[in-house]
Amino acid sequence: TILNCFAQCKTMHRVPRILEDMRTAKPPVEADMVTYSTLVKGFCSSGDLDTALGLLEEMRKQGTFRPDEMLYNTLLSGCARQQRLKEALEIVNEMRSTGVAPSNYTLSMLVKLLGRCKRLGQVFSIVDELKTEFGIRLNIQVYTCMIQACFHNRQPAKALALFDRLVAEGLRPDDKTNMSLVRGFLQMGQVDMAVDMIRRSCKGNDPTCIDANCVDLVIAKLGVESETSKSLTKDVEAARSRIHHGNGHKNSAHKSPSQGSANCNSFCQFPRANAKNWQKAKAVSSLGQQISWQA
Repeated sequence: TILNCFAQCKTMHRVPRILEDMRTAKPPVEADMVTYSTLVKGFCSSGDLDTALGLLEEMRKQGTFRPDEMLYNTLLSGCARQQRLKEALEIVNEMRSTGVAPSNYTLSMLVKLLGRCKRLGQVFSIVDELKTEFGIRLNIQVYTCMIQACFHNRQPAKALALFDRLVAEGLRPDDKTNMSLVRGFLQMGQVDMAVDMIRRSCKGNDPTCIDANCVDLVIAKLGVESETSKSLTKDVEAARSRIHHGNGHKNSAHKSPSQGSANCNSFCQFPRANAKNWQKAKAVSSLGQQISWQA
């Protein structure tokens, strides 16, 4: 508990004294797996990755405890924050050699690091290898990280191919996925592709996929008075209305008349926008900024 407190408060400089007290206690208090995991997490959080990796080496030499996936993931997260690619790949290789199955979280950390280090080819190869080796079904978080890596390496076509692939596998893009795609295409100067991504979202049945921030960014780039902006506004409003009424009917079928009415009125309180509201919004020219619309 004390060590965990130090880890959360990032006061790991106090740890050596506690460890010494554990060693000199009568009888001595031996470090267990929980102790090692807490220490590794604390040192990684405080930016002292070398000490955390040293603890892993200590565990190897002692041979008493076998590092688990959680401990490896903590170290990978620390490597990703400091862009320590060599150490990260060594950790993944150790996981593979010792039979510790990586998770989607493991892959997400690895993809982020490889993408930042301009190793896009390795992103695809290592994900495919681990997916096959351990039978991992990639989740939307891994795909989103891969899409971000593609844009970071200026490969928008590969990002779009990943989007098509995840949809074909039955996954549903979330707001982070859509924002990554829209922002990525805009940064690459492919405004038409950003518009297309929003229009694709409008064909679905999930209101959360029509992200207001994504639409704001595209409208800001196009200009609120442009014909494309007005057309896109109509598409978004039509999709929101269709989804709203469609789900309202589904919900009312399972409710009494009074409950159904209340449920329909309260369903999906998402922002509703139209061309008039967007024209009143504050247009911005910077990509990093957003337009706010009136609900």
